[in-house]
Amino acid sequence: MSMQENRNQTKNDGCSGRIIRAMEEFLWALINNGSRDDIILELTQCGDEARPYLTVVNGIDPGNTLSAALSYLQYVRYSRGEITVNKDYLVNINEDLSNPRDAYSIIVDNLAHALRAQDYVTAAFLADLAFIARAYMLCLSNGGDKSCDWLRRSFTVRVLILRSRINNY
Repeated sequence: MSMQENRNQTKNDGCSGRIIRAMEEFLWALINNGSRDDIILELTQCGDEARPYLTVVNGIDPGNTLSAALSYLQYVRYSRGEITVNKDYLVNINEDLSNPRDAYSIIVDNLAHALRAQDYVTAAFLADLAFIARAYMLCLSNGGDKSCDWLRRSFTVRVLILRSRINNY
């Protein structure tokens, strides 16, 4: 790898983390009706790599991309009422991840039920929660208490967003 390629890789690695942090802050802003200005500024600094995420922050479908931006878009669409989830699959999920193994087990069980019922929208949200809960468990098992806090916070905001519309029914 050339020195220039190495610099570009280091820049991209830094942007990857910045994009994740910015998008997690975006979800908090989404649920709290907060400002997106700092988020947009942070994403803009990452150039083309952040383009699908900027599109989502602006409330627009990023189009044909394999980017994780699509996952964030689902929460935007859900918040707007454009898609719905079956609240029955969410009622037993505790947002604080105090017992991640139990939370993961409940989520996977509900995910299986949603898939059997062919409720793919709800299943997609449950799969997202399951992934984060499992990542949190793995992080904890590798000795990272404080370094895992962002995963716990990520889980919490998603559950709060999902519950925000349930309480509006």
